[in-house]
Amino acid sequence: MTFAKRLFRRAAGGLAALLVASFLAFMILEASPGDVTDILVGDSATQVEKDAVRKEMGLDRPVITRYLEFLENLLLHGDLGRSAVNNRPVTELIAQRFINTLLLAVSATLLALVMGIQFGLHAALHRRTWLDALLSIVMAAGLSTPVFGLAILFTQVFSVHLGWLPAIGAGSVRHFILPVLSLAIPTAAVIARLTRSSLLETLDMHYVTTAHGKGVPRKLVWRRHILRNSLVPVISLVGVQFGHLLAGAFIVETIFAWPGLGRLTVQAIFDQDYPVVLGSVILAVVIFQVLNLIVDGIHTWLDPRIRTTEA
Repeated sequence: MTFAKRLFRRAAGGLAALLVASFLAFMILEASPGDVTDILVGDSATQVEKDAVRKEMGLDRPVITRYLEFLENLLLHGDLGRSAVNNRPVTELIAQRFINTLLLAVSATLLALVMGIQFGLHAALHRRTWLDALLSIVMAAGLSTPVFGLAILFTQVFSVHLGWLPAIGAGSVRHFILPVLSLAIPTAAVIARLTRSSLLETLDMHYVTTAHGKGVPRKLVWRRHILRNSLVPVISLVGVQFGHLLAGAFIVETIFAWPGLGRLTVQAIFDQDYPVVLGSVILAVVIFQVLNLIVDGIHTWLDPRIRTTEA
């Protein structure tokens, strides 16, 4: 399969996923209880006043008509509409917050990748030893501890009791440390566990034994055979985890009052500002599709068998 055909297939699949996700999100939000007009006009407004606001916003039209109009603006003009609460363009609101979430997600992913690969590598090299057992306990603790639990624990220890780091805001690098650690540690535990199991599986392969038997230098065996093949599933996991973080670390951004996409989406849900929520969903779909394309490219580069199969 040529690169052009593979790219076209991925683009078609991404467009289909975007259509399905946008339709489901639009219908779910439409069926949700409550109405944004209650927030805009207040509880004391009469039904006539609410109906007038709904008509002005176009909410009195059939839901299918509004969805098709939204889809047309999205696909043809890249327009996600305007916020129902502050009447600002949704793309502008998301762009402002997305930069902060991108910074948070990239930092947490890089830290988790370094920690996870190092822990998994040392556990695999010292399997069935006390170090392997200790690292396995640490990995299990990281996997079983929820993100909000770590965030609250770090806040209590480093902000409340020790006073070393601020608990909320984004005014300096010090505000950045606790959110990154809260996101990175659980992700690092997942990466470490997968790295360990993947390395142990690769070490038992016949081609590794053959390479050692032929006298190939140990560093060369590790670089060309062991690490190259073991990192394929790890790359897939990192792509998925990065997509989740980038789409919006809702809990962490809310706890630390980090002005990112997740906090914007949570506030929009509370305000019933559904254009902003829908825009966040669309962005999440696009992010995952792009990440899948990047991960597939890395897989093809790391594993020649994929290129042979596709050819």
